[in-house]
Amino acid sequence: MSTQYEEIRAPRFVVETVDGHEQIAIRAQRSVFIMLFLLLWLGGWTVGGITAIGALSSKGFQPFLVFWLGGWALGEALVAATLCWLFSGVEVLRVLGSDLEVSYQMLGFARRRLFRGSEIRNLSSYAMPAFGRTNQMPLPFLPGNKMGSVKFTYGARTIYMAAGLDEPEGRLIVDRLRERLPSTAAA
Repeated sequence: MSTQYEEIRAPRFVVETVDGHEQIAIRAQRSVFIMLFLLLWLGGWTVGGITAIGALSSKGFQPFLVFWLGGWALGEALVAATLCWLFSGVEVLRVLGSDLEVSYQMLGFARRRLFRGSEIRNLSSYAMPAFGRTNQMPLPFLPGNKMGSVKFTYGARTIYMAAGLDEPEGRLIVDRLRERLPSTAAA
């Protein structure tokens, strides 16, 4: 009888050198179920919106329908952005000099955030509560994001990053960042 061990998996991030700077690239966490559900939902939602636009143009101005179409457009945009993130999103962490740059990239667009390394405190890995963040959209570039396996204190705020990774992967990232950031980041 032979013993068969579980395979040790590699982390779900890639460390690469771009333009002479080492960076950590984290692809968006994908869920086939969520992606299929959102695609189907978006199809139905689009048909509903087109029907409402047709009713508005044939029956004239209706305040409730105009209000509903505003919500429809917002829902359409959020779900489309979520799908774009799930299909092509990448979160990139890199240390530039002594500062930390966190950027979110999808479909050629990017949102870049730069943090003074000297102001970063309490850099640590973070275990996401199993059910505590279920109300969060999987869009890490939205304001108020509290998703991620790495966190740090920056002034009077807590910044979260490395969404979709487990705490051990977060520890690997923290160890790598602590080597490059000022020593105050670990304090």
